[in-house]
Amino acid sequence: MTLNRRVFLGTAAAASASLAAPMVKAQGTPRVVVIGGGAGGATAARYIAKDSNGEIDVTLIEPTRTYYTCFFSNLYIGGFKEMSDLGHSYGGLATNGVNVVHDWAVGVDRDAKTVALAGGGSVPYDKLILSPGIDFVDGSVPGWDLAAQNAMPHAYKAGSQTELLKAQLESMPEGGTFAMVAPPHP
Repeated sequence: MTLNRRVFLGTAAAASASLAAPMVKAQGTPRVVVIGGGAGGATAARYIAKDSNGEIDVTLIEPTRTYYTCFFSNLYIGGFKEMSDLGHSYGGLATNGVNVVHDWAVGVDRDAKTVALAGGGSVPYDKLILSPGIDFVDGSVPGWDLAAQNAMPHAYKAGSQTELLKAQLESMPEGGTFAMVAPPHP
């Protein structure tokens, strides 16, 4: 399926409608669990908590304590911003009613409506949002593996990869040459 604006908006509208539908809950406050604290997951968690005025219990499961956005990373690479300017903690979400759990989600039991955590616990839900972000599958690209990312940084995931790319660019001789290859259209 090709993802274009029309498909994206239709999918987003369907997802919003499913969240707006009455939640079947065992007891108490309805519970939404969001797996993934990147731009998509954190935004979903924030607005569900905000727009429900505390009437929905929102839990965000994210293993890292700081999310580094690729948005504006060019300003860091160009020397106009610091890496800390790209980092976002989850304290603001917690202050606004989102229960933030720093752990890996390792399984979903759809029948029991629980998310298993690497630390051994589990989190119950009435509705679940999966927003895992991007990552690389080792060996999926011929000639490239995770061991090569330090020699050839991708910087698709901001943070240490962005810092490495900036350091490599800064260490180039004046007038040096670099190659940037955009992946082909899927």
